[in-house]
Amino acid sequence: MDNLNNENLNEEILEDKTEELNAENPTEELLDPEEDSFFGGGDNTYVKKEDKYDDVRSSAFTMLIVGMLGIIFVILSLTKVINLPFNETTAWLFYSIMSIVFITFAIGGIYSFVKANRLKAEAEVENEKIAEIDAWAKDNLTQDIIDSGLNTNEKYEILYFSRAEKIKNLLMHQFEDVDEGLIDLLTEGYYTKIYEDDEAFDEEYEYEEEVEEKTE
Repeated sequence: MDNLNNENLNEEILEDKTEELNAENPTEELLDPEEDSFFGGGDNTYVKKEDKYDDVRSSAFTMLIVGMLGIIFVILSLTKVINLPFNETTAWLFYSIMSIVFITFAIGGIYSFVKANRLKAEAEVENEKIAEIDAWAKDNLTQDIIDSGLNTNEKYEILYFSRAEKIKNLLMHQFEDVDEGLIDLLTEGYYTKIYEDDEAFDEEYEYEEEVEEKTE
């Protein structure tokens, strides 16, 4: 019975908060930073060059190994080291198709290695740039600097977007040559590092206080 009463109390508090926000902003839907994120719904599509390099390199190894093993298998079959129960017509068709498939895999693997080497060089350049941005952010992205000029009394959802936009604008202004997708990715990381842990604690504390008040 106590658990049921607590669940009903929690639902009542959530409904009160929702009604309060909707009353203050009747033309806006309640924002959820996790679902309606400044960073594209919480799903940033930018992939770092280093991650691309790892993916392409892994694919290159897989394709090259499959291709080479397949070619070896075809050669062993043609030289009768491995005997397959095919007649002459079927064998010709089988070996032709398998040879094309495995050679294609091998060529694809070699091409992927060439692409991976190019991505490796690009990843090194990007990592150096990220290190430069991190060093700048450490000194220039603080709560005081970001919150300067912002209304910190706004609702959490609105303040979230304001702060994220401020971080992104500061980064874009300082590093104009950097891809905007990478800036979005870094912005999300910096926001989390600067604010999220503290705000998660503050929200939990405020919520517990309100529960206690209603319980009394």
